[in-house]
Amino acid sequence: MKKRLKILTLFFFLNVSCQDIQRPSFISLLLAQSLPGNIGVATTDFGGGGRFKVVNPSLLYSYPGLTPIHSDAVVRFGIGRVFVLNGLNRDSIQVLEPNYGFITSGELSLGPKVNPVDMEFAGPSKAYVTLYGSHRLLIVDPTYLSVIGSIDLGAYAEPFSLGGSPDGNPEMKGMKIVGDSLFVCLQRLDRNDPSGYFPPNTNSLLLEINILTDTVTGVYPFPSANPVGKPQLVDLFGEPHLIFATPARMGFLSQIDGGVSAFRLSARTFVSRLLYSEVIAGGDILGVQIKSDTIGYVSVLDSGFNKTLQVFNPSNGAKLGTLLSITSSYDASLSSILLASDRILYAGNTQFQQPGVSMFDTERGDALLTPTPISVDLQPYDIIELK
Repeated sequence: MKKRLKILTLFFFLNVSCQDIQRPSFISLLLAQSLPGNIGVATTDFGGGGRFKVVNPSLLYSYPGLTPIHSDAVVRFGIGRVFVLNGLNRDSIQVLEPNYGFITSGELSLGPKVNPVDMEFAGPSKAYVTLYGSHRLLIVDPTYLSVIGSIDLGAYAEPFSLGGSPDGNPEMKGMKIVGDSLFVCLQRLDRNDPSGYFPPNTNSLLLEINILTDTVTGVYPFPSANPVGKPQLVDLFGEPHLIFATPARMGFLSQIDGGVSAFRLSARTFVSRLLYSEVIAGGDILGVQIKSDTIGYVSVLDSGFNKTLQVFNPSNGAKLGTLLSITSSYDASLSSILLASDRILYAGNTQFQQPGVSMFDTERGDALLTPTPISVDLQPYDIIELK
């Protein structure tokens, strides 16, 4: 009798526990996107539009992304929400709600051809937005999504043009708030240059603005022109620094004339040398992330349009290695790099045959965690931490 009971018990257990494992519902997948540690990715088809995607770094998986964004967009995280800066020809700030599958909860039109490129949050009722196509630094209320003011930076535009009259636009880019100071990068490109491109024909500037009074309190010339991307705030050589990729002449006007610039906050001066030179990198440095005094990462585009993800030593400027190489024949780029707080290095890889996000564990010798990039459906363009 006992033997028969054991057999029946075993049969019941197997029948209950060995049923097909059900796939998670679509709704649960949407809600899981807001879990701590996830990574946000702005993607694009370089034409008609893009999508906002979320990557789970633990699962090496991207969730279904349904939120449409502009094809030229970057993303920022602040006051618990995602803000999409839709660029030229849409010119808006789009707000996504993490707790509801990153659906769009609002959108603020900024006017034609202003081209927003970065956003920094001073608090729940005040944020700054750089406009690449305007001389006005915008001030908005990010909670109620309204414009509450602006700062005219037209006086800091390039003073001359090789093509005649200067354009009056300072080409403001990345920003960072440190304490009561907002630091704003001004590329100061010559839009009227006879070449038809926008070269830096004078010094680029780092402006310091007091966020309590919205007045300019400092102007610092960059050691190398044309700051791109978002500045990184990092402890370096025992104290806080702002780090910038400053490629100077790049793209179709490319020259080996830039590198990684560092701004020492305690002294309000730039470090006299480039932390990593394009002479050593072998091409335009388009993105940088610093891990420590001896480890940094850059994305590089050479004159043959080959792309590399390189490791360097900020202390002596030496090249330490190459983590990823993409030849020009793939018609792709390393669109964005991010060293997250979990010490994982994320790289947006836009190879058309295999686009996605590559991950490297910087705590384990930069081990590649994704032999195949994590697909985000379209081409990754910008990467952020959702925190």
